[in-house]
Amino acid sequence: MRWIKLFLILLMISLVSLNIDSQQVNTLYFMENIPVRHFLNPSFQPTNDFYLSLPVVGFTQFNIGNNSVSLKDIIYNVNGKTITFLNTNGDIGLFYNTLKSNTIIRTDFQTNLLSFGFRQNTAYWTFSVTEKIDGTMNLPKDIFKISLFGTPDPQNNSFNFRSLQSNVSVYTEIALGYSKKLDDTWRIGGKLKLLLGQANISNNNNQFLLQAGTNEWNIKGDGTLNMAIPGKLTVGTNFQNISYTKPAGILDWINPTGIGAGIDVGVEYRLNDKIKLSGALNDIGFIRWMRNSQNYHYGVDYSFSGIKLFNSNSTINTFQDVYNQLFLHNALVDTIVTAFNSSSKTNITSNSYTTATTAKLNLGFEYSILNNKLSFGILSYSQLFKNIISEEITGSLNARPYKWLNGSLSYSVIQGRMSTLGAGLGLKTGIFNWFIAADYIPFEKSTLSLTDLDPNYPKINIPIPYNSTTFNVSAGLNLVFDKKNDKSDKITRHRSLNLSNGLFRSSKKQDCNCDWK
Repeated sequence: MRWIKLFLILLMISLVSLNIDSQQVNTLYFMENIPVRHFLNPSFQPTNDFYLSLPVVGFTQFNIGNNSVSLKDIIYNVNGKTITFLNTNGDIGLFYNTLKSNTIIRTDFQTNLLSFGFRQNTAYWTFSVTEKIDGTMNLPKDIFKISLFGTPDPQNNSFNFRSLQSNVSVYTEIALGYSKKLDDTWRIGGKLKLLLGQANISNNNNQFLLQAGTNEWNIKGDGTLNMAIPGKLTVGTNFQNISYTKPAGILDWINPTGIGAGIDVGVEYRLNDKIKLSGALNDIGFIRWMRNSQNYHYGVDYSFSGIKLFNSNSTINTFQDVYNQLFLHNALVDTIVTAFNSSSKTNITSNSYTTATTAKLNLGFEYSILNNKLSFGILSYSQLFKNIISEEITGSLNARPYKWLNGSLSYSVIQGRMSTLGAGLGLKTGIFNWFIAADYIPFEKSTLSLTDLDPNYPKINIPIPYNSTTFNVSAGLNLVFDKKNDKSDKITRHRSLNLSNGLFRSSKKQDCNCDWK
């Protein structure tokens, strides 16, 4: 059982150091003075007439997390001693019940290469080039079940690993966006995207079942591992030999291995002066991987019923003789490897294949007071990965005391665990617009020393949230410009309109912080 415990410890480290649920920073959604807010809803228009987002520093976002466990579920204090759930005083059952039916591990990163936008009357055009890394792995609960509890039934134990799936993609997104104010209540927007894939590794299982009993273990499974990367990966029969040849030149690195397309659609509806409703469906798209693509079709129907390769010329009288045959003479290893190789098959092809981008749905509600200087927002965020839906609900308090200052405090209900708080700040200083935001700022954190894992590692302590499953952060610096007479023209037009109606109201109301133009 020692190797099972080691596997679980390594897996738990990956669960709290890689991650879901939020692939976007939800706190940004209601911060109106952030120019790149249209990435969350293409109907949103920047408040400035023109913006230019600088490479990398203009908009960079990092996300890491899972949807099941935090460090607190793995390591905790009992009777003054720090233990893991695998300790004799730990609670394996509590840990197992904490797990979702599908534990989704996710990490993603995106950074701006070029982005700008400009206003055209009541419309707004945007153009962006973004580099993205999008990685997701799904672990079915039965993987933990067999690792933690083994095979408690002496006759038959059934485990289903079919949903053991993964997808990691690196690609460049080129997007053209358009937002239009239709009238005083409706605004719509959309984006068309060209996707240039650099690399992908993904797998699908058609079936993956384990039946385990006293007399026999049987594994039945088949699926496909797809891969498209710069260079060439050579895999031998049954994955016994693997070698990699790097690309010959820089053009081979740059040349896309896949091409695809995608769309975003969004809408915003102003019910009255206080209530706004909004929704967006983002990243509906696909990438067709065509260059350097390889497909490894695997299948296995493997039964293990005992050790059969003892050396008949050797005398076996004592337990030491049995041990020597099993381990020193590799009888155990040879039996398993021979049986597995004879019952499994691998077929390698070089066909093109298609993967879908991770679709996301945002549904927002906002209630404003004090002439939009203060608002309360609720955002429902959902994303879809291979027919598995994950969700988050974020509530926020948003302050806009001045056009140059936006602040937000938020709490995410599902992953917050009463131990994190979100916050965002947007500042405009001259032509510079600065912002930073995060959804899961932890109240409690622990540190992991690299030297604890390996004495050869440098003495670096890595902070890890203790009772949170997810961490994200987004930040940027953009150049923003407005027409010189824009403000005075608005005041003049407003006064003229009120005078013509015989009703003169102060133009100060028109010069509000709202982004509805």
